[in-house]
Amino acid sequence: MVSIEVSGGRTPHDALHDAVDWGRVVVATVARGVVATLLGLALWAAAPAVIGWLPTTVMTGSMAPRIVPGDVVVARPVAPVELRVGQVLLADDPDQAGHLRMHRFVDAGPGGSVVTKGDANPERDSTAISRSAVHGVAFLRIPLVGAPIVWMRDGAWSKVALLALAVAAVLWLATVDGSLRRLAAAVHEDDDSDGPGPGAGPSPRHGLEAPPSSAPLLASDGRSGRHVLSRRASSGHVLSRRAHRRRIRRQRRLRGTGGVAAVVLAAGGLGVLLPAQAVAAPFTGHTSNASNSLQAATAVATTALTCRANGDGSVAIGFTYGGAPGVVTSFDVMMGSTVVGTAAGTASSVRVVGSGILNLGTTVTVTVRTNLGGTWTATSTSTARIQTALIGTTLSCG
Repeated sequence: MVSIEVSGGRTPHDALHDAVDWGRVVVATVARGVVATLLGLALWAAAPAVIGWLPTTVMTGSMAPRIVPGDVVVARPVAPVELRVGQVLLADDPDQAGHLRMHRFVDAGPGGSVVTKGDANPERDSTAISRSAVHGVAFLRIPLVGAPIVWMRDGAWSKVALLALAVAAVLWLATVDGSLRRLAAAVHEDDDSDGPGPGAGPSPRHGLEAPPSSAPLLASDGRSGRHVLSRRASSGHVLSRRAHRRRIRRQRRLRGTGGVAAVVLAAGGLGVLLPAQAVAAPFTGHTSNASNSLQAATAVATTALTCRANGDGSVAIGFTYGGAPGVVTSFDVMMGSTVVGTAAGTASSVRVVGSGILNLGTTVTVTVRTNLGGTWTATSTSTARIQTALIGTTLSCG
């Protein structure tokens, strides 16, 4: 038996090809890591339901910044006597039938009830909760896993579509090195099949063996500078190699089909074992008190604006506010789109000084804007008039 070693120098094309292959391996590995992380988060969010714990998707920001919309919070069942002040409770909302409330236990109520409050809400919840209505105490937070549920509730279908595209792209990137892994497996199988046993015969990467009866032909490939060895094999040998490769491909298909079937059976079995109430209801429940949320999100315009001159050259713009007390962050006196005076949310008038008004010797019309934070504002339709001085910053009522 004659052994012929095939060798040749590396070309720039070979180096570029190797770099591309390494890049594919790195990208696919990172993508598989992302997929594994997402699956792990989803498992942490859903698996506790198997032992009777309650995963709940947070739908509002009443517990921000510790718990934000899109987080999944797993509540651990506890006995009513074990409830303590400071715990975050998951309970039936007495103000909304069929909904859940996830707020902090801040004080004991009448008759052994518990008084709760959202961390982001300015006031306590108006209705206390009986201890028997508490399902559990928040134990584990999985960040933003339930964000798609919040998006679908809010009708943000563009975000849902972008997320689906991103997941599809990551899944595709996780397979970009598939041909390299199949090639490595094929080389390993060829190594095992080229001799009487494992380790018999040289590796195809290092050398080729031809029987003495064959007529080897060594030629040069001008494109890469490498040598190409061509040899004729017997028809029986070719047929056996083809049959072996067909068997390998069939085994791979069977393994792939078996893996998919196992995942489907596991998912189906989990769906049968888990009670629907423990899986579906908490993931669609609201977790804030309706009245507090509406107060925090509704800006009421002021009415009955008045102007009163102060003794220091400034004026006070008075108003009447008919909204819920304690939810306003500030009141602004507006000259068009310009803020010329600001007061706290508990005030009933705003002091305006002349340094903020540049229209000398004119009468300006002002309104009052109610601010609840961010874009939650309301501007009064009622107005007041301020007279500016020709010289200086003294103001009077127009």
